[in-house]
Amino acid sequence: MENMMLGNKDRKLLDKIAYVIVFVCSLTACIYHLGTGIFGLLTAFKQRAIHLALIGTVALLMAKEGRKRLIFDWLCSAGFITVAIFFYINYQTLMTRAGQFTDLEVAMCAVLTVCVLYTTQRTVGWPIVIIALVALAYAKWGHLLPGALGHKVFTWKRLLTHMCIGTEGIFGSPIGATATFVVLFVIMASFLDVSGAGIFFINSALALTGSRRGGPAKAAIVASGLFGTISGSSVANVVGTGTFTIPLMKRTGFEPEVSGAVEAVASTGGQLMPPIMGAGAFVMSEVTGIKYFTIMKSAIIPALLFYGALYFSIDLYSARRGLKGAKKEELPSLKQEFKERGHMIVPLVLLVAVLMMGYSALRCGLIGCIAVFVFSLLRKNTRMSFKQVIKAFLDSAKGMTTITMACACAGFIMGTMTLTGLGVKFSAVIISMANGRTIIALLLTMVAALILGMGLPTVASYLMLSILIAPALIDLGISLLATHMFIFYFGLLSSITPPVAVASFAAAGIAKAPMGKTGLEAVKLGITAFIVPYMFVYGEEILLIGSIGNILIALVSAGLGIYLLACSMQGWCMKSAVAPVMRGIAFAAAICMIVPGLLTDAVGLALGAVALFPQIMDLIKRKKTASV
Repeated sequence: MENMMLGNKDRKLLDKIAYVIVFVCSLTACIYHLGTGIFGLLTAFKQRAIHLALIGTVALLMAKEGRKRLIFDWLCSAGFITVAIFFYINYQTLMTRAGQFTDLEVAMCAVLTVCVLYTTQRTVGWPIVIIALVALAYAKWGHLLPGALGHKVFTWKRLLTHMCIGTEGIFGSPIGATATFVVLFVIMASFLDVSGAGIFFINSALALTGSRRGGPAKAAIVASGLFGTISGSSVANVVGTGTFTIPLMKRTGFEPEVSGAVEAVASTGGQLMPPIMGAGAFVMSEVTGIKYFTIMKSAIIPALLFYGALYFSIDLYSARRGLKGAKKEELPSLKQEFKERGHMIVPLVLLVAVLMMGYSALRCGLIGCIAVFVFSLLRKNTRMSFKQVIKAFLDSAKGMTTITMACACAGFIMGTMTLTGLGVKFSAVIISMANGRTIIALLLTMVAALILGMGLPTVASYLMLSILIAPALIDLGISLLATHMFIFYFGLLSSITPPVAVASFAAAGIAKAPMGKTGLEAVKLGITAFIVPYMFVYGEEILLIGSIGNILIALVSAGLGIYLLACSMQGWCMKSAVAPVMRGIAFAAAICMIVPGLLTDAVGLALGAVALFPQIMDLIKRKKTASV
């Protein structure tokens, strides 16, 4: 029920109160997490309960365009704080209950359940909430189902306390990651943004590539890759970099829908870019137990292939249309950028160094925050004022809302799995549907990721898939790392895949282009990204696993493959158009080169030579004509 009975003065007063609460909770959350990073974490249950209460309150009461605060927002924010205080004070008692919980404790669990579901719907959307509700319904009434899907009867008391007390449900490992080291990296990213590092990335990219053929689009690739690794959101990346790059692309001859598509694809790939990779890689580390540095290292070649393919496509598209770069007077000076803000690269280099030295993600995040703050003091135009530090804290807390609530809601799915044994049963169903064939299971996973990820943050879609589908892929013999990278990758690609392509739609708005056309162009430009995950499942050399020789062979082969694929998709190679038949041969060659294996590489090379032969002959003919 909306606050319809309130007058304008009352609404303004409530807005002021909400702002004060959000301000206090945001500062408290950031100071609390920095403090526990320095002095040591609380017990897992306490650490996560305080984190959820603070961020949940911010999520409900923060100002958001197009959203009115409801009475239930205030009630749930009070509920979060009340439950957190109750759990904190009664922690020892709760941990020694051995299942014999009082009615008051069960009531607190019920309040927390409602608060999490409601806040997630308000913050993230309905899809993950609906899946969580289905999971809870299965846990409660699944005993009525016949056959293997049935389970024993669970009372409401058993169900609610399992979900809310301990670390099996809401306070499980996903929210554990957000409550410890993820939030520190979000604070670091906010410090980088406020200090001007984001502007440095964008301006440097424009200075480096802006004047070349299709330069503004190439600048979008470089800027989005650099900015996206710290932003952790495809849409935020589109807005942050697209405001600069999309108008430049349009001025140099790019069609509006292509301009938007380039920015959407480039921004989506930012979360694949080491060293930070948004928040998804940190959550993956917590879920799998794989060290973050291992995940970061494994993402290097997939990220290079993703952006390499996009770069080739843009270059060939520009060549086919005769597009030129932006005028130099429209572009910033690289020398000036490095002089004013170049020192802000050092914290990122330091972050990679401490990760390589084996420090924990928590310690690395803390060092990163301190390094950004200290290095920002070296130049006047990057030095953060007190107000800017406060703004960074506010931005950090607000940025954590979708991640935290998605992780908390995913806890219901995880809790259902552990309580009912559904995980094993679900894996058996997937394996049965795939008839034991790995490729069928992978295709089913891809489709599920693209559907479940519609409109969801990457972390939310990854968490659902990691709980529901990852065990089945692992049972089929795919490694833990390859499995989770596969589902993370496709969860990410859902943001450029119609019909609900949030990154494409955001870019279309800036480009003033039709959303449908922009989404289709984004899929066309990002087609290679849909192939890369299969590459590292069948050839883990792409994840930097194996001998150096095999890794180099896989990298060169895949690089040639993505170039041939770009030639096929754009219908242009070197300096002339590619005939339709040769485009088909180039496409077949690309697939062969991309699929790991010496035999497929040999076939790909042969087909590639056939496809490129007319282009080579035409190029030789042009040179002879020009020399006469």
